[in-house]
Amino acid sequence: MVTELKETQPSEELEYGISWRAILAILTAAVLFIPVSLYLNLISGALSPAIAVTIIAILFAELTRFFGSPLRKQELFVIYSSVAVMSSTLPPYYWLVYRTFYVTTPITQYFLIDGTPINQLVPTWLAPPSFSPVYQLRTLLHPDWLSALIVTGLSFALLAMAEIGLAIMFTYIFVKEEKLRYPLAHVEASLISVLIERKEQQMSIYILGILTGVIYAFMTYAGFLFGVPLLPIPWFDLVWLTEKYIPGALVGIATDPFTLGLGMVLPIKIAASTLIGSTAIWIVANTIFTSSPDFFPLWFSEYYRGMTIGSIYQRSFQRIWISPQFGFIMGIAIALILAYRKTFSRSLRLFASAVIKPREADLPLRFSLFLFLFASLGSVVLFMVLVPGFPMWVALLTSVGLSFFIAMVAARSLGEVGYFPAIPWPWQVIVYFTPYKGYAGWVYSPYINLGYTGYLTQLGKVSYLTSTRPTHYFIGVAAAFTLVGIIGLIAMDFFWRLSPIPSNVYPITMIYWPIFATNDSLFATRQIAVIPEHLGIGALSALGLVSLEAFFQRIGLALPTFPLVLGFFILPPYALTILIGSLLANLVISRSFGRERWESVKNFFIAGFFSGLGITVGIGISFTLLSKASWIWPW
Repeated sequence: MVTELKETQPSEELEYGISWRAILAILTAAVLFIPVSLYLNLISGALSPAIAVTIIAILFAELTRFFGSPLRKQELFVIYSSVAVMSSTLPPYYWLVYRTFYVTTPITQYFLIDGTPINQLVPTWLAPPSFSPVYQLRTLLHPDWLSALIVTGLSFALLAMAEIGLAIMFTYIFVKEEKLRYPLAHVEASLISVLIERKEQQMSIYILGILTGVIYAFMTYAGFLFGVPLLPIPWFDLVWLTEKYIPGALVGIATDPFTLGLGMVLPIKIAASTLIGSTAIWIVANTIFTSSPDFFPLWFSEYYRGMTIGSIYQRSFQRIWISPQFGFIMGIAIALILAYRKTFSRSLRLFASAVIKPREADLPLRFSLFLFLFASLGSVVLFMVLVPGFPMWVALLTSVGLSFFIAMVAARSLGEVGYFPAIPWPWQVIVYFTPYKGYAGWVYSPYINLGYTGYLTQLGKVSYLTSTRPTHYFIGVAAAFTLVGIIGLIAMDFFWRLSPIPSNVYPITMIYWPIFATNDSLFATRQIAVIPEHLGIGALSALGLVSLEAFFQRIGLALPTFPLVLGFFILPPYALTILIGSLLANLVISRSFGRERWESVKNFFIAGFFSGLGITVGIGISFTLLSKASWIWPW
């Protein structure tokens, strides 16, 4: 029988993962996949971590085996994790090109601050003035971009340093000390294990997963190559069927195969709790608030029959949920601190002790603390130089204090559930409660953690599962961020030279960049209200629900309220697909394999499923690029 990957015990030797072969693979992946990931984002709004890591992992594992010197699993993990970071990080120069749209679009000239159109208040360190030749030349490689490129590059470098510092801290606290499971980490480790060890039973299950992923991905994505999608992306929108009975509800079924794969990893009760939380907010509460003007008059006046899931989500979020959702995040953070105060206290004491008297050989803890503080404080100094007059204590508390707590919640969330919600507009919510008047301070901020540390900590878990020195993993992460900063600039410049952005060549930008511009302008002119009472209600609700889970655990009941609160951030189509994936894995597939055997091989099947998705989508993107090449030029 195949056994699951086991935790690396402290007595086991951790081996090096950096080698000349790993470095060559990382450089190759950077050249290939940073442009592909950026292009995928410009056409669909997505990034390509699953595509890149799958193809690179398989390619280099097979090439080195073919030449008679197979990769060790530690080398493959460093390659895998570095590529994952590169392909899941949007180059910061993306936002420079977006800012050129902001400066020139007619949308923004109707928003005024003290009688001045807001697009005239964009400083040169965010975008050149409207008369600059770069708007006709469509290039980032021009002297007029110098100040913006310096600010963007420096800000990105500080962000990377802060993320790595926090990830080292929480890898120590949650992986080494608290030994959280990180369900998706086991899937990632299984992919590496099956490619290196090639055990017959593992390979057969892995190949079955690949076939399943290829079939589903073909149904989801391949139709776009022929102009006739077999499944709608990103969801079946069922609002047109339900709006008569439950107006304002976001009803649909997501077709995203990666969401289905996430569901396969989760127990049914976790997936069901997530759907309950999602339904409570986006179906039940939205229906109540849409049915009467007494609750939210602006939303009631803006709603009309015929709105899609996307339009209902966008407008109801702005008019109803922005304050409560920020409160939910704060409530989760407080609840986790209270519920796990003993383990947190113990872990922080151990961390502090290790910093004062270094004895932890696996992780450079003193260096991690220095890295985080240097980067966050440095970002505050840079922000105050660029945006004078902004309250320094707000920037300082946000960058150092709030970032630490968001990173902590994200790392614990991925450790227990495998998911952490995106945090929309936290900086704008904070700025709203300051007396700041202007434009730059709304769209540019000191370093603020948005939860990406959780994923880096999850990969830290994989480093132990694959017996890799964590220091080598973090060196790979630093290299990945550096390559994103270099190659990302070249790639963004190339795509902008190729065609205007937004344009029909990059369709997602035609949809979302006008929305981004409108949202930025609404915030800067204070036309989106952040209501303190609603923020407090959200925080208290999340605090109460998550605290109940700890209480239930003490009396012997397993009622997962933490994933229920996380469901508040997930739209029902995705939450439903997560549950479908969980039911398929835990009821249908497990019965076919036998429950005991399925538990021992499921990570290899799911790793194969993700590999099948990645291979199919990667091939699809290649064909799409070739098909566009004949008509993308203007002559």
